[in-house]
Amino acid sequence: MRLSVIIPCKDEVGVVEHLLDSLVAQVTPPYEVIVVDSNSSDDLSGTVKKYTKKLPIHLISATKKGVIHARNQGAKAATGDTLLFLDADVTLPHDFIAKTVSQMEKRSIDVAGFYQRMQSPKRGIRSGARLMNGYVRLMSASKTPVVFSCMAATKAAHAAIKGFDPAVWIMEDYDYAYRAKKHGLKFGVIKNTFFLASDRRFQDNAGTSIAQGIYAELYRYTHGLRITKPLYDYKMGGGAKKKRASESSSQ
Repeated sequence: MRLSVIIPCKDEVGVVEHLLDSLVAQVTPPYEVIVVDSNSSDDLSGTVKKYTKKLPIHLISATKKGVIHARNQGAKAATGDTLLFLDADVTLPHDFIAKTVSQMEKRSIDVAGFYQRMQSPKRGIRSGARLMNGYVRLMSASKTPVVFSCMAATKAAHAAIKGFDPAVWIMEDYDYAYRAKKHGLKFGVIKNTFFLASDRRFQDNAGTSIAQGIYAELYRYTHGLRITKPLYDYKMGGGAKKKRASESSSQ
């Protein structure tokens, strides 16, 4: 299995390096890493250039704004047979790719979700992250599985559902998994590894961020499982406070 990593970036210099370092450290290296510049104003090209001797990495520019277009454009450029979509502010344990590839092949998974770990000084944020893992587990066997920040799909599955839907405003990853399962593709959660999530969106206004997430989830279930209009102010990438994703002793 040749795994292509796709990382959409908007003003993520100072953040994405931690993800790239974790990719360098993988016991099973990625087949390729595609960083998609989504209208950044920082020196993303300079950052990517620093990793060209460490990773099979290259930079492309998105022709339209937004994470959905960036992911789809990265997938279109990918030459691997499996796609791993990562938010720029996550990091991975050193055996993440090896375990993901093994489980997807062994279980014949077409689209995969993952559990997260989030270390934060705020107990409420840590509890919320554990709650989300429970939600992922609960929904994995339903018609509406849940994924976020980190997901994988075979390139054939991505093509079958025509990628991420640009008509969706938010929770496009949920929509992706839902449409994949509806299409008859096999969804599964990779249970023997995890990704390290950043708490940066919750640092200053945790209550507001959590309330927005709950509101969006309820809206989605009462509006045909699709959110096609802005419900609140939401910025991609560098619009949130930059903070390194928490490290784990499991790395």
